[in-house]
Amino acid sequence: MSESVSRPTVSQRFARFIGATLTESVPEPVAAFAQERILDTLSTAIAASGLPVPSLASQLIGNTAGPATIIGRRTTVPTVDAAFINALLVNGRTQDDFLCKSHPGAVTLPAALAIADEFGGSGKDLIAAIAVGYEVVGRIYLGGPGMLPKFRATGVAGTLAAAATAARMLRLDETQIVNALGCAAVFASGFGAGFLTGTMEVKLNVGMACRNGVTAALLARAGATASPLAFEGEAGFYHAFAGSTEQVDAATEGLGEHYLIEETIYKEFPICIFIQTPVALTLMLASEHRIEPHKIGRITVTVSDLTYTNPGFTNLPPYASSLKARVSARFCIAAALLGRPINEFSFYENYADAEVLALGERIDLVRDPARDDTVKIEIEHGSERLVIEGSEGATLKPDRDKVVAKYRRLVEPVLGANAAAVEQRVLNLPALGDLRELTALLRG
Repeated sequence: MSESVSRPTVSQRFARFIGATLTESVPEPVAAFAQERILDTLSTAIAASGLPVPSLASQLIGNTAGPATIIGRRTTVPTVDAAFINALLVNGRTQDDFLCKSHPGAVTLPAALAIADEFGGSGKDLIAAIAVGYEVVGRIYLGGPGMLPKFRATGVAGTLAAAATAARMLRLDETQIVNALGCAAVFASGFGAGFLTGTMEVKLNVGMACRNGVTAALLARAGATASPLAFEGEAGFYHAFAGSTEQVDAATEGLGEHYLIEETIYKEFPICIFIQTPVALTLMLASEHRIEPHKIGRITVTVSDLTYTNPGFTNLPPYASSLKARVSARFCIAAALLGRPINEFSFYENYADAEVLALGERIDLVRDPARDDTVKIEIEHGSERLVIEGSEGATLKPDRDKVVAKYRRLVEPVLGANAAAVEQRVLNLPALGDLRELTALLRG
């Protein structure tokens, strides 16, 4: 049975927005924010060189030649392979940004840079493409929030974001963009079982989301077709991933009136996003009250349903890998209270730290269905009961000073003098005529 189309579909509305988004149409504050997101994303990617997951994936592509840059590698590779590996680098440290339950930087910037290396593009093109990609990743989730916790938002919504970003960089027409999004919708996949076991597939899923999105855009450019009802159709994306189309209108409602990229949150620590706020609040409480570990009794952490049910949040020892520890609320909060160097990626290799594990046993995680995005920390400290409460969004809002400081801390030890050259070009993207000037620096 064929489905009729009586009004613009979700794909068509997205296509119109993506095709019409030029740098000149992106408000100046949004463009500035996009440049900060790019710098932050690059900081996590550059610092991830040599990590196990991207290194393993690099063996898959071997010495295949092509036009596109892998960060930290002098030889260039095919476009989709560069998108794949660079997405793994961005997500490798678990320190990349977060929007509407996805990691947008990991699936958008690698897509845009890979396309620019093959087909060309300017700094202005990149700003517009990143704004578009972040918008799509957020709105795809808003149209079907029921995809969580069954599926992983980055693997599902992220594939669409990569396709949208690549489509904008390729300057596809509206019909081609509809086809790119439709192909990406059927390529989308991913769930979070690996967070419970500490295994690699959840990381590899991010790379595949980016690769599949870029592939979808390139296929559409070559003439591939897809259903215009890919999202809301009876056999479409939202029925498959969210179980219904009840909230599908939220995907495009107010599209273009404001930009979701401004709601992106920032990760200071290389741990799961759902643990950033509990750790930040714990550190505030410890600083204010000079908490002494030997006086700590029970610790109660109260969070929303969405936070509590995120795969890995309630992980218990023994931890089979550093990933299993860095997504565990108990491990990370205990480490913070004990003054461990939680901002250092390598610390989490100490996932058998006996003192951290012992304190973790005194942490109670409480699920409050009535709670929004606020987190409450209560610590029995001697005869006192210390309490702090805060919003996840409020504790994780980035600003340029934070982003630049994080970039310099992570990148200068890797790039040396080139770190300043990359920073200068990213923060002055409107003046950059050819993005290949930037990607050449990223090769090292």
